[in-house]
Amino acid sequence: MDEANSQQGELLFLERTFDALPEQVFAAWTNPRLLEQWWGPPGTVVKVAEIDFRVGGRYRLGVQRPGQVTYFVSGIYQNIQPPHKLAFTWRWENADMDIGSSLVTLEFRANGNKTDLRLTHAQLSTKEARIAHSEGWVGILEKLARFLSD
Repeated sequence: MDEANSQQGELLFLERTFDALPEQVFAAWTNPRLLEQWWGPPGTVVKVAEIDFRVGGRYRLGVQRPGQVTYFVSGIYQNIQPPHKLAFTWRWENADMDIGSSLVTLEFRANGNKTDLRLTHAQLSTKEARIAHSEGWVGILEKLARFLSD
């Protein structure tokens, strides 16, 4: 993992290898029925997975811990290159989580029968937001790895 501060805010990089082909990993990020099965930090379940999968299309994901409020993140797809690249804006809708808009870019690279994923989360407003999102993304990628290995 490599983290840095850029002129456009904090920058977060994560890399992970998945035991699945790029097409499978890409589909897990872009098919709402698949997202419902794995997305979100550990301990959460997906309550909403709405996707208008096209450049300029919106997405909205809602996750909830049992007995707690549902947290929503939404944004607009900026770049779609199946199964190699996916970029989208990112903004928490709940006031207590809102840190402004940022940009997530996912790059999928074939590695034999596996996929190397590079996640870049740019334009995060503060160091604290970068740290919190790093922890969240690590948990989310762990859930994705378990989902893809089932």
